[in-house]
Amino acid sequence: MIDPASLVRDASFLVTGGAGFIGCHTIDALLRDGARRILALDNLSTGRWDNVTQDDRVERVTADLARMTPDEMQNAFRGVDYLLHLAAEKHNNAIDAPERVLAVNVDATFRLFRAAADARVRKVIFTSSLYANGRMTLPPMREDDLPEPKTVYGISKLAGEHLLRHFAAQRWTALRLFFAYGPKQFAGSGYKSVIVTNFERILRSEAPVIFGDGKQALDYVHVRDVTRAILSSLSEIADGQVVNIGTGTAVSVNQLTDCMLEVARSSLRPAHGPADWTAGTHRVCDNSKARQLLGWSPSIAMRDGLAEVYAWMKKGS
Repeated sequence: MIDPASLVRDASFLVTGGAGFIGCHTIDALLRDGARRILALDNLSTGRWDNVTQDDRVERVTADLARMTPDEMQNAFRGVDYLLHLAAEKHNNAIDAPERVLAVNVDATFRLFRAAADARVRKVIFTSSLYANGRMTLPPMREDDLPEPKTVYGISKLAGEHLLRHFAAQRWTALRLFFAYGPKQFAGSGYKSVIVTNFERILRSEAPVIFGDGKQALDYVHVRDVTRAILSSLSEIADGQVVNIGTGTAVSVNQLTDCMLEVARSSLRPAHGPADWTAGTHRVCDNSKARQLLGWSPSIAMRDGLAEVYAWMKKGS
C-alpha cells in the first residue's frame, strides 16, 4: 500500500482550485503529511479562501487561469515539485457558457501543462471526471471503455487527459472522479449537489425533493477518500495512468434521501417533482484499478459522510 505522507513530506506543490471544495481538503491533507510549501491558486468564482487552513506554508494567489500570462504561469512554478490541477469550469456551466468551459478546461489547461513541462516539475496530477466517459447507464464504467463524452464539460475533461499524454515526457496521472461530497462542498455560489440542496430544505423543515421515480443512481465518494487518492497518485506506480475514483457502489436518490432524513432525525417525507434529465441513469464506476494499482479503497461509509455534511451545514445555518 502506498504511504502518501512519504511522497508529500518536504515537497512543494502548486494546487489550482485551491480554495474550492476538493482543493481546500487536499491542502489540509498536504499540510498534515508534511508538505514544505503550497501555492494555492484560485479565481474565487466558487471557492473561498476562508475554507483554506491558515498556515505559513500556504501562499494564496487569486488569479484566473484563462487570463494568466505566460510569464505569470512560469513564475507560479518556481520551486514547485508537483502540480495538482484541480481547477475547472464545472459541468453545469457548460450549458450556459461553453466557451468559458473550453477556455479554462482546454486552452488554459494546455498552457498550464506546458508551463509545468518547461519547469520540469516531478509530476502532474489532473482531476478528470466520469463525464469524460460519457455513459449514463450500466455496466460500471471502466477506464478502458471507449470514451464518448456527451457534454462540452466531458469533452473538455477528456481533452485534458489527452493533453497530459501530449506532454508525455513528464510524469502524470489522471483521476476520473465520480460524485465527491463532504463538508465545504458549497461555498455560497456555483453548483449545489442534491445532498446540499435537500439538507438545506430539511434544515428549513421543508420536504426534500426527488425528481421522477428516484431510481436514478450515482456513485458518491467522500472528499477525504478523494484527497487520499490524489496524494497516493504521486507515486510512480500510477505514472501514465487514468484511474477511476469512486466507491463502486451506486446509491439511488431514493436511498440517498432516506439516509439523509435518518441522519437529520427528521420525520419529513420526500416530495416528488417531475422527472428530469437524470431519469433512468445509473452512473457508477469499476474501481478495481484504483484498488490494485494504488492500494486505494473507499473508507468512509455513506451514512457517516452524510452525518458530517449535515453537522457542517447545521453549524453554518
